[in-house]
Amino acid sequence: MKQTILSTKQSELLENLIVKYSQIVTFDQIFNEAKDNWDYKQAKNLITKLVKNGWLIRIKKGLYAISDLSTRGSLSLAPYTVANLLVADSYVSFESALQQYGMFDQLTDKTISVSLKEYKPVILHSIEYSFIKTKPDYYFGWQEIIIDNHTTRIATPEKALIDIVNFHKSQYAVDLVIEKLLEHQKDLNFGLLNEYLGKFSLATVKVFGLIFDIIGINSEKLYEIVKMKHGTHLMIAGDTKFNAKWRLYYNPYFDKYQSK
Repeated sequence: MKQTILSTKQSELLENLIVKYSQIVTFDQIFNEAKDNWDYKQAKNLITKLVKNGWLIRIKKGLYAISDLSTRGSLSLAPYTVANLLVADSYVSFESALQQYGMFDQLTDKTISVSLKEYKPVILHSIEYSFIKTKPDYYFGWQEIIIDNHTTRIATPEKALIDIVNFHKSQYAVDLVIEKLLEHQKDLNFGLLNEYLGKFSLATVKVFGLIFDIIGINSEKLYEIVKMKHGTHLMIAGDTKFNAKWRLYYNPYFDKYQSK
């Protein structure tokens, strides 16, 4: 990316914006600060030039991040912050949320959020931001955390685990959840986890109920929810082994965890 030296007026503009608004600015804020020296058309052209030369980073239409001098041309904001800036009515979940709590240590170039509307994925500085649409009944279980001086919504660890199973019904998803339950059993709030699960579908409750039984976690609260229900469900499409207690078909692959 081509880098250029800022003029005195351009430098003063960015410095004033940082003082007033910190690192994130809107087009209107830039124009209001610039209008004494540039008219509307000139301000638009200036913003385009600053983006091209790495002094501003476009997050979405009308929203920009001001680059630090040391990181000009790269985005220094945390992916959690960028995700919330891209879609205000969303919260970061899945592996991305687990990473915030030290429960997922693999490097990832994707940040996945849950949102109330459907949005196309966005790739920004080699990070893909995707948003999974959910119904309002499932839009809960996040907390607000201050990152980069901005309030960011991130799922609690318990909700992130549920979202992984509920939205990604796959062997990988169940395997990952079992792994995290085993590794972080003392860190998780199972009262909260059971409370959250009570708001989800019977299929999701049954999956967690069977997981709890397999790895030796008390499943009584979850069984109370399903014991009078007579329908059967699949853990993952194509599963053939039947568990009578949960009336759930599952993959015998997961039986390997019973000895742990």
